[in-house]
Amino acid sequence: MIQNRRCVFKKNERLCLRNDIENVMQNGKKILSYPFLVNYVIKDAYNGEATKIAISVAKRNFKKSVDRNLLKRRIREAYRQHKHSLNETACDNNKVINAIIVYVSKEKLPYEEIKKGIIKSLENLKKTIEKNSNISIHIAD
Repeated sequence: MIQNRRCVFKKNERLCLRNDIENVMQNGKKILSYPFLVNYVIKDAYNGEATKIAISVAKRNFKKSVDRNLLKRRIREAYRQHKHSLNETACDNNKVINAIIVYVSKEKLPYEEIKKGIIKSLENLKKTIEKNSNISIHIAD
């Protein structure tokens, strides 16, 4: 069944704070699904928090800002259109994800390949959330 969903990437879905970014880089886990490396931290949700994402394209690989910005736009668009399944899984398990998506390819890929990579990365994150939610600690009386 097709649902009407607004596909937007709002400010509250962007990982902006320096402390949050440092936390993800230092304490986060990594998933490599070419052409992306996803650094992420899964935490419990409080007061309607949203999953937050930051996107990074290395200046070392793409010297011209035009190329970096093109790739970031393509990645944002692919994420915006396919984020709903990840958000639903996170909400069902009462979790929030802070993630940094790093583009690791050394060449500019077309949008279709970037979309496939984003879908694969989001599927891997969903599996990770489901694994983490199945692990529960029981306190004996």
